[in-house]
Amino acid sequence: MNRRPWWVTAAQFTGIGWYLAAAIVLPTLGGVWLDDRAGTTPLFVLLGILLGVTLALYGTYRMVSSFLMGGRGADRGEGPRR
Repeated sequence: MNRRPWWVTAAQFTGIGWYLAAAIVLPTLGGVWLDDRAGTTPLFVLLGILLGVTLALYGTYRMVSSFLMGGRGADRGEGPRR
């Protein structure tokens, strides 16, 4: 079993954290901007939050499953090897 250096693991978790923040904040800010332009106060903010949380959950699932598999086959869609 290959062990990763500690800094690789730390970098992966830092990337996951930044991804979570960006995936939620950016669509929410886009919803605020759209609501300001269209005058529909809660509509686009709520849609932005919903889109952001959905993207964050899906992306985090993909990154964590790749981390747990050790990077093997995650890009090719393969499952865990036995």
